Amino acid sequence: MSDLLDKAILIGMGLEKKAKEVLDELENAGKTSKEAPGSEGLPPKQAAENKVVDEGVRALKEFVSLVKSAKEKLEKDVSSGSEKVLEKLNVATQNDIELIKEMARVAREKVDKLEKRVAELEKRLIKDEQQGNI
Repeated sequence: MSDLLDKAILIGMGLEKKAKEVLDELENAGKTSKEAPGSEGLPPKQAAENKVVDEGVRALKEFVSLVKSAKEKLEKDVSSGSEKVLEKLNVATQNDIELIKEMARVAREKVDKLEKRVAELEKRLIKDEQQGNI
C-alpha cells in the first residue's frame, strides 16, 4: 500500500515539474518572440501575444494528456493493489457473495419443503393415534 502512495506522490511531483516547465516555456516564448511566422501585418506585441497563446495551448494540451495518462496509471495501480490486499485478507468477491446467496435460496426452499412434509407427517401421526391405529 505504501508503494501506491509513493507512486502517487511521485506522479504529483512529476505533474508539478511539468507545470513549471510549461510556465517557463511560456515566459521564454513571450520574451524571445518578436515576430511569429504568419503574423505579417500585426503589431509586434500582438504577434508575440499570439505566439505565447499558441504555445500555451500546445503546452496545456500536453499537460492534460500527461495528467490523463497518470490518472489512468494510478487507477490501474490502485485497483490491482487493492485486489491483492483483499485477496490476502480473504475478503469475499462479488461472485462469491452471489454464489452464497443462491446457495442460501436453494437451502431455504429445501427447508420449507421439509417443514411442510414434517407438518403433514405429524398430522397423519396424530390422526392415526386418535384412530387407535398405533
